[in-house]
Amino acid sequence: MALDANQVRELIKAQLSRFRDPTALARLSPMLVEPYPIERAWDYGAPGEIFACWTLLEHRPSNTGIAYCESGFGPENPWGLVFLSGPHMGIGMDSAWFPELEIAFKESAAWEEDKPG
Repeated sequence: MALDANQVRELIKAQLSRFRDPTALARLSPMLVEPYPIERAWDYGAPGEIFACWTLLEHRPSNTGIAYCESGFGPENPWGLVFLSGPHMGIGMDSAWFPELEIAFKESAAWEEDKPG
């Protein structure tokens, strides 16, 4: 069953409630956008395979964002770093998908602190 915007908003809300770092939550919140789907190319499957990925955060200075996708690397790692322009699943493909939104944010260009180790 395909996700809709309400379901994605609920997933985001659940992730935000789990943030352990209040600074990260405060910095992420202004960059959140109304979730919208973009079909993105999946380079690991059949030629031409695409999945709907829901963009939820935009960081315009770096042309990057965070998306949620239950296909591809999801469900284990559904939170991914993506370019805002371009057709592919993510930045660096498999190395850019994470199990939690907070981890994805701290690995993104939008996080200006030290990257997690």
